[in-house]
Amino acid sequence: MSDFATFPTGCCGSVPWMEVDRLIPDYNARVGGPRVNKVVLIESSVGVTPDHIIQANLWMLQTAAAESKILSVVGNLDVTQSPAGFAQQVDLLAANKQWVGIRIGGGIFQAGLTPSFSTLVPNVLTNLKLLAKRGLEIDTLGISGANLSLIGAAVPGLTIVMDHFAGKPTTFDVEASWKADMLAAANYAGLNIKVSDVHKLSSQAVTGKPAGLTQFQPIADPTRYAPTLEFLWKTFGADRLIFGTNWPVSDAGGLFVDSIDLEIDILESFLTDRFSGGRDKVMYQNALRVYSPRKSPSERD
Repeated sequence: MSDFATFPTGCCGSVPWMEVDRLIPDYNARVGGPRVNKVVLIESSVGVTPDHIIQANLWMLQTAAAESKILSVVGNLDVTQSPAGFAQQVDLLAANKQWVGIRIGGGIFQAGLTPSFSTLVPNVLTNLKLLAKRGLEIDTLGISGANLSLIGAAVPGLTIVMDHFAGKPTTFDVEASWKADMLAAANYAGLNIKVSDVHKLSSQAVTGKPAGLTQFQPIADPTRYAPTLEFLWKTFGADRLIFGTNWPVSDAGGLFVDSIDLEIDILESFLTDRFSGGRDKVMYQNALRVYSPRKSPSERD
């Protein structure tokens, strides 16, 4: 199981290797592509204006309907908007069972104030409660685990996924501040960590800089990644870690190597020494729990 980021053509400035449309045929053409049976299409909304956000979600659903390898779609909506407007948009998109949630970022906090539970934009909790009621999840970027744990406590039943190692700096160290945030995040049982872009943890060791959109040759030795993975394993357990690739963004750490293939090898090397069911949970079962298309009430019976 893998996540798959989407970008409009020309999304990222002068980054030639990113300024190309890439979909399932391109994914399957990679060395690691055939090793993945299902992917989840994740909406980044880079360059998408608010008046086109519904069309962007619908395009993703049309793409998923035409590609059997795509399990589901995580879309994007403005979770700070009025509850009436948000509910209308959710009703429209959630009519398609492959639309399983949205990705949100730091814009949920009031501008100019320190991001905290007390500085959430007023409509956010109401709108997140609607998602939880509908059985829809949220992927997150740029929101601390401590704040997400508090949000989860205020919105019981909400499934949360923190993407890309939950904002960890791209180093082999287990930084004290990130470790403390993960311990706070673990307090909410519905919060999951997506271990995607794992190879980018080698960026500081290779380039002396944090991972960005500049390509580099990542370190392949899986033992270098083990301390971070071990901490997450002990903190969240086998049931709350989700493998992902973040392809094609993962190709930033994909110079002279297939990033999908390398990410799979690093995770499976670590998981080989865990109990027999741990590998399957992290590599695909947890993703199926979070991202499988929703069932109608009649289908649940």
